[in-house]
Amino acid sequence: MLKVENVSKKYGDFQAVDNISFRIDKGEIFGIVGPNGAGKTSIIKMIVGLIEPSEGEIWISHYNIKTMSEEAKRLIGYLPEESPVYEDMTAIEYLDFFGEIYGVERQELKERVDAILNDLNLKHRNRKLGEMSKGMRRKVAIARSLINNPSVLVYDEPTSGLDPITSNYVMEYIRKLKGEKTILLTTHNLYQAEKICDRILILKDGRIVAAGPVEEIKQRFGGVKYALWFRLKNISGIDLPVENRNGCRVAFSSNIEDINALASEVSRRGGEIVKIEHHPSNLEEVFLEVVK
Repeated sequence: MLKVENVSKKYGDFQAVDNISFRIDKGEIFGIVGPNGAGKTSIIKMIVGLIEPSEGEIWISHYNIKTMSEEAKRLIGYLPEESPVYEDMTAIEYLDFFGEIYGVERQELKERVDAILNDLNLKHRNRKLGEMSKGMRRKVAIARSLINNPSVLVYDEPTSGLDPITSNYVMEYIRKLKGEKTILLTTHNLYQAEKICDRILILKDGRIVAAGPVEEIKQRFGGVKYALWFRLKNISGIDLPVENRNGCRVAFSSNIEDINALASEVSRRGGEIVKIEHHPSNLEEVFLEVVK
């Protein structure tokens, strides 16, 4: 549905994006993550046709974004990180305005606006946008990205600057669009990326350092940390780091043999083994390991 092939972008002597290739299948949620300056926004802007690649090709469906720009853009709903709105308009006026730009028939536009605003639980739709909270304005911007009924959504930091409740609502709404829409998003929130993305691409300095299904990346680059909960008065001579939690001692290690050896030692000393836990690396831990 969306294909990026050997794409690079240079600004003068600065290589912002360096020979990037990936594809996103129909109905998939695909995330691009990376530190500031990794090239995420440059990739987004090339995909939606705001800037041209220095090298490489981009297709939306079977339309090349460079040679068939108008046809490709009609398939896209775009949400930039900073998405100012016309503050003197109401939400209804604003969405009607953009619907008319896209040539949506009047009755269809009215039905579509009502449906989208209801789905987003956006109240006070006749209030001027300048009087709305940032979260409400973000919902209106999302509604605008859907007004042309696009098949591909390209969202750059969709929850940037939002409070946790609104942020969670927006991401849950995006997840509900999965299958109906093909979705590409960038985010600094690794918890959110892990929660909703089918596959991710990790960038560093304009290059891909990891890509694939989320669980596969966690298994490939992550690990498991083990925790032994036990009760023992005297822990002298124990080499593993030990914390006191809820009336227990807790020792940590990434090596299960160390945990087993400690469990044997606790038992030998007459202590009590409460439980052994294992904690697979989450995406944030893997991300920090990969990009450092």
